[in-house]
Amino acid sequence: MRILLLLAGVTDIRFPLHALAINEQGLIEEGDKARRILSPFDEAALEIALKLRDTRDNVQVDVLLLGGTNNEALLRTVAALRPDSVRRLDLQPACLWDAQFTARQIADLLAAEATPDLLLIGREFGDLDEGSIAVMLAQRLGYSLFALTQHAVWQGDTLCLLRERGTSEESLRASGPLLASVTNDRRNKLRHPLMKNVFEAKRMTFAAVTASTGGGTGLPLISLEAERVVERGGTCQLLEGGIALQAEALVAYLKDQRTQA
Repeated sequence: MRILLLLAGVTDIRFPLHALAINEQGLIEEGDKARRILSPFDEAALEIALKLRDTRDNVQVDVLLLGGTNNEALLRTVAALRPDSVRRLDLQPACLWDAQFTARQIADLLAAEATPDLLLIGREFGDLDEGSIAVMLAQRLGYSLFALTQHAVWQGDTLCLLRERGTSEESLRASGPLLASVTNDRRNKLRHPLMKNVFEAKRMTFAAVTASTGGGTGLPLISLEAERVVERGGTCQLLEGGIALQAEALVAYLKDQRTQA
């Protein structure tokens, strides 16, 4: 099995926010003092992949880490945990706020490489707090999607992914190429690297791959406009009592509205 991890990193909130600007092309420019670390969801995805490899000799873990500020430090952080390969992923142009465009860039790149059996990505890839890149990437690749993954185990030779939904736990037995967006959980807390691997990672050099597209450019930030404010009209009525009483009140309200119409 080949597992491919897409990691992005987030701004390190332990330090003051670095300078940001929008250039003439409508892209973000960051100062050279920016600090970026792996997000909890990046760490969770990485730990899940490493755990799956721990118990199977035929599992290969490859990492694509989004380029940008502080990328050398991040690459070394990941390399110290000894995945089979670590490469920097450069998006040209990088328009992470345009999820559809970013998904197309990454999908075009992956289409030219060996198809991974399992693609793991932090649920907020790109630090935009929305999770749409994972959904659109799965659609473009034609992969099944299992969102908010919290844990993964082997059941014989079959991979089983798990997540919690309310008071229940849901599972999926993978039967084909799959993209899993990962959230953090006590079971996937990232391990600490061995000190010898940390020192070895400091001497490593890393290959880079570029994901671009010939089909136009992403949505420039300068073209975005503030959302139009719409005042809500009408009155609000709070439905009280149990579900049955609320349903009766709602039915009576709808009938009344139809009569008035």
